Amino acid sequence: MHDTHHRSIRIVAFILAMLSIYVMSACGTKAPKDIASATSSTTGMAEKVAPSITARIEFLLDDAQQHPGSVSEQQQDILRRALDHDGVIPRGDYDAAWSRYQDCVVAKGYTKPVVEEFVDGLRSPLWHATSEGWSEEQHEKFIEDNGNCKQLEYLYVDEIYRANLGNPNQYTDMDTAVVDCLRRKNLVGKQYTLTQFKQEDEQYNDVAVKNFATDRYDDSGEAASKFSFDLKDPATVTCFIANGKDYYFREDTSPIWNPLNTPTP
Repeated sequence: MHDTHHRSIRIVAFILAMLSIYVMSACGTKAPKDIASATSSTTGMAEKVAPSITARIEFLLDDAQQHPGSVSEQQQDILRRALDHDGVIPRGDYDAAWSRYQDCVVAKGYTKPVVEEFVDGLRSPLWHATSEGWSEEQHEKFIEDNGNCKQLEYLYVDEIYRANLGNPNQYTDMDTAVVDCLRRKNLVGKQYTLTQFKQEDEQYNDVAVKNFATDRYDDSGEAASKFSFDLKDPATVTCFIANGKDYYFREDTSPIWNPLNTPTP
């Protein structure tokens, strides 16, 4: 079952995931070293996308103005409203942006996009899209069409929504952001370090690879026990998903998107 599941998940899924996070590489800054900071011992001089979420929103709005037509007025309006509320995007606006993105994709002749949905309505940044039987031309057109729709209606809202849930300090490195999130939510002790997380993560992956069929998709199994915190705690899930690490919670029942509604083996 695992082999069949993974054969259907094509390179398209990876490309779509990258489209959802590429903006995070822009506007990078260095975090000031603040001894009083609760995260300073974990992150040190870790790179940041921006000094704050509101600063990031201002950058994204400016970028939208520099590229007319690339970001819809509806998406820009959501970001402007967020500026009036300390950068917070409400669930309703997040869902509305997602719905408009879906409508845009459907209008281009594809089926409605589907992804895994987690705590707080947070959607997986990974699209499991099957592309069996597609021509190279179909691949290229789909990637362009989907990317344009995502940029137009959803990309920036998604980034800010997940940042509020899991990366308010705007770290560019996902592991650093996860550790910061775990500490802020008191899921680990204040002395828990990035080095410790990386060691536990490596142990998790070693077991998961060895026992792929039983542990990779089992958050209460042997692999998960390598972490010193509860991997299945909803708050932990949010920290991971918000920072692009949904593969820890991927199941065989996760939805697979068939954009062209082609027959699957």
